[in-house]
Amino acid sequence: MPMKERQFLRELLVREVIPATGCTEVGAVALATGWAIQALGCSTDEVEEIRVEVDEGTYKNALGAGIPGTGETGLRFAAAMGASLSERVDRGLQILENPSSEAIEEARALIEKNRTRIIRLHDSKDIMIRTMVCNDTDEASAVIRGSHDHVVGVERNGKPYNGAPVAEENFWALAQKVKSLKYSALIDFIKEMNPSELPILRQAMEMNMHFAEEARKEAPSLSIGKVMEKHAGRGLTGKDLPAKVQFVTALAVEARMKGLDLPVMACAGSGNQGLVATIPVVETAKVVDASEEDLMRALALSYLTTIYIKAYMGLMSPVCGCGVAAAVGAGCGMVFLLGGDILQIEAQINNMVGTMAGIICDGAKSGCAMKALMAVGLAVESAYLSLENVRIPSTDGIVGREVVDTLENLQRIIEAGMSSMQSAIVDVMETKGSNGIGSEE
Repeated sequence: MPMKERQFLRELLVREVIPATGCTEVGAVALATGWAIQALGCSTDEVEEIRVEVDEGTYKNALGAGIPGTGETGLRFAAAMGASLSERVDRGLQILENPSSEAIEEARALIEKNRTRIIRLHDSKDIMIRTMVCNDTDEASAVIRGSHDHVVGVERNGKPYNGAPVAEENFWALAQKVKSLKYSALIDFIKEMNPSELPILRQAMEMNMHFAEEARKEAPSLSIGKVMEKHAGRGLTGKDLPAKVQFVTALAVEARMKGLDLPVMACAGSGNQGLVATIPVVETAKVVDASEEDLMRALALSYLTTIYIKAYMGLMSPVCGCGVAAAVGAGCGMVFLLGGDILQIEAQINNMVGTMAGIICDGAKSGCAMKALMAVGLAVESAYLSLENVRIPSTDGIVGREVVDTLENLQRIIEAGMSSMQSAIVDVMETKGSNGIGSEE
């Protein structure tokens, strides 16, 4: 493949596979707030107000997400924790990891004094987080846009704050560049690459499987873990692939959504996507006794496929990214490990997208584990079908002749057919109760 494409895909993996602790939306709000407090330059007890404006996707995804190590959920507490942990802004999306009891108490004090306010923005289609803070004499702000850790501006009293590493990367142009590639380029890349030149792959595997191991220790306190272990326990021999993949993946996602205080390697903007794109591939490699080199290639294919599909779906899609992107990526990695060729890998994408395209994203919460359970189970069963050249015909539904046709159809459904879905989902969630989060009219 051309050197330029090879270099782009290598850089794409490094850019889109990054560590995060806790839900990436609560982490992003904490990060924006941390930078604003840094620019303001005062202690939390001097802060008069923290006002955070967020796009609907961020708002939706964080309503029920646990804050690591605190037992709390939601955006208001995430913003308060960002203020109390502002000295950690250099950690990016790991800002919330292992908070001290003092930091938690400072955050609770801000909540009790009603110093934090969250505003839902109705007119932003992409990630947009703007935090404004003030004390008696000064004010400061920080803006994250386009991606969860993409800080585009930090100011103090209307002037740029020099201490912030403001990014200039154009994420919309990046998505277009990803979509300009044929899917076959991804497969060419993983076959030709030198895995040792991409240590991020091994780091992702080790971090996410360690998280899964720690999550398993929490199984008795997690509803899905408890039930799945009861009914599938005798099958967890390493040979019962569907049960093992579903159990381990669902358990990890549930633990993460409940705030297990450990980092995961996120993929395409989501830690859950990172777990779903990793665990099934690693478990499959164990069953087929794959070489480490083949495992790394399969993981690279899984991550790149996830990123590729998300370029069409959008980063904050009303469609479930774990199911329609990450589980599909994992399925492609599994087909690769099971000896599939390019046509069979492409069949896996068409089969899974054609089956799961209608799964909505109704926020990050424990229920995501159920979607992960279903999606990775389908990935296994679909892999068997794809390997036997069973493929949903291109005359059916939204499935196209080529992968790109299917994904363009998916994009059209999301953009033209689901334009009001994000707002409708949030309205339903707010009607049930929103942890005191207010909406901008």
